[in-house]
Amino acid sequence: MRYLVCLLITVLIQTSVLGQNMEIIWQQCFGGSEQDIAYDIVEIPGGYFIVGATESSDGDISFNHNVGFRDGWLIKTDASGNILWEKTYGGSSGDGFRRIFPDNTGNFILVGGSGSSDGDISYDPYPDSEDFWFVKIDIDGNIIWDKIVGGSDGGEHIWNASPTLDGGVVAIGWTYSTDGDVSVSYGGADTWAVKISSEGELEWDFSIGTDWIDKGQAILATSDGGYLISSNSIIPADAIGNITCAQHSTGWMEGVLFKLDSNLNLVWQHCMGGSDSDGLFGIIEIEDGYVLSGGTASQDGDVIGWHEGYNHLGYPENDIWVVKIDFDGNIIWQKCLGGSISEYSSISFDTNDGSLVILGGTRSDNGDVSGNHSISEFDDDIWFVKISSEGELLYQKCFGGELKEDLNFGVVQKSDNNYVIAALTNYGPSYDVGCTPHGGIRDDDWWLFEIKDCTHYAPLTPSQPTGSTHACSASGEPARYTVPPLANQTHAWHLEPAEAGTLTTHGDTLTVAWTTTFEGTATLTARGVNDCGESGWSAPLYTQVETCAGIATHPLSGLRLWPNPASAIFNLQLPAGATLPASLALSDLSGREVLRQTLTETLSTIDCSRLVEGVYFWRVELDYTSVSGKLIIRGER
Repeated sequence: MRYLVCLLITVLIQTSVLGQNMEIIWQQCFGGSEQDIAYDIVEIPGGYFIVGATESSDGDISFNHNVGFRDGWLIKTDASGNILWEKTYGGSSGDGFRRIFPDNTGNFILVGGSGSSDGDISYDPYPDSEDFWFVKIDIDGNIIWDKIVGGSDGGEHIWNASPTLDGGVVAIGWTYSTDGDVSVSYGGADTWAVKISSEGELEWDFSIGTDWIDKGQAILATSDGGYLISSNSIIPADAIGNITCAQHSTGWMEGVLFKLDSNLNLVWQHCMGGSDSDGLFGIIEIEDGYVLSGGTASQDGDVIGWHEGYNHLGYPENDIWVVKIDFDGNIIWQKCLGGSISEYSSISFDTNDGSLVILGGTRSDNGDVSGNHSISEFDDDIWFVKISSEGELLYQKCFGGELKEDLNFGVVQKSDNNYVIAALTNYGPSYDVGCTPHGGIRDDDWWLFEIKDCTHYAPLTPSQPTGSTHACSASGEPARYTVPPLANQTHAWHLEPAEAGTLTTHGDTLTVAWTTTFEGTATLTARGVNDCGESGWSAPLYTQVETCAGIATHPLSGLRLWPNPASAIFNLQLPAGATLPASLALSDLSGREVLRQTLTETLSTIDCSRLVEGVYFWRVELDYTSVSGKLIIRGER
């Protein structure tokens, strides 16, 4: 019995892990002959904005403010990643963007760093140093305002940011300055956070640190109006500063978490990690707390489950470390993800079923990792990981080629099973990398691709098309057919025989221009199509097509019926000298009589406005004879 239970559990775990299958459905490479780095991506109507930095002035880059130095680079693409336009931002020194966020007015805030004091930098109060740089642009990439924030002593390095409810941003990095916009310095490198309004004004700054090394790499504007800030710090035993939590190590990085209220009052702080190097790089808020993603090389303290591995110098390698905490910062669970070489986390998402998705990089091909494409232990694949709400591994997959692929913040979560990724590659075509980078092995290109789990997006078979089941080819009047729209798919149509007409599609509507000489039965079917494939064909709709070219020949000269086609009325002229009264009968194609009228005049006007459009047979009986023909009734009234 115990064996059966274990077997059932194993099958369930395998089904859960193997039940998903993320596949690349399109991809593009962008860049030039020098180094190009993609950092972030945001969805816009009909496509994407991607931001980063470039040292190139060729290839896809039309302009660089100073060749050999980095510019900030923005690309606009359509929904399939085709480049629509691109633009560089910066000055004569090094510049670049790490994040992009929409504001509340349809514009966007670019968050990055600048070492320039000219070009697109409107005012730099701290020349000859690297500072935080914020730029607001409109949907066409035009600068609305820009803002330099920093100091003059040693410069600032920006790392991450988070949007705020008022349309501004909070940003995190570190500073060596003791003046300018830096209100408090504890010495060395301090973690430094700032708040920028939607109008580009500095609203506050906040420092975390000791007199050693502190580097801020994650910040979140929380739903309670406060802020959660991560500082990765080396905390000496006699540390001077505002880090007061009990550290787990001395001489190695430790993750330090500060919770501030909306007035920047400290609510709590926690040191997190073990006796080796640890760091926190990402924060997301979920229903009952926060999820932290970072890295660890520890196997004690707060850390359990590190995948033991050491580099060629004997130092321990990092695992991805995922930690769930409650709103007071208490650890609920933690999980190490990785293999024996090295992993890093970049960005995390929660899903509708309570599971979590973490994207980063891996150099391993053992432990939790399988399918790594890299041929060198010094090159990363992009690693997609899904874990349960309790931290159990559900699914993993590597994306990449033989050499290096890296990921920063560039992921759009379109749904739980659909992501667009802006990353880096330096070699292709190779395995998943289907495009050819511009920079070769020496320099990186942007690698943009979309992944989907097509088991959730396979197109559905549409219902039977609706439209006219009778048509007149010689009339030149096209026929229109539709199928009910279905999400995430378009429709392809098939006409049999093909020579019956010409097809034109407009969304879920098909127009058939009938071949004027065609008569017979036309069969029309539709199927769903999207980037995951094609569905089966729908049930067929049959249309009886006739030329309906005019009135049948008959022996009574002078008998005329017009107009044909008719709409609300038609006229019937009897031959001169015809014996009256006569009679007129109309029947549909099934033979059912739909109209009968006694004719007491040689010229009669017949009301046909109550009849549906289609093809009818008319029959006139007079002078002991009968004459018949076809009549088209159009829908216009």
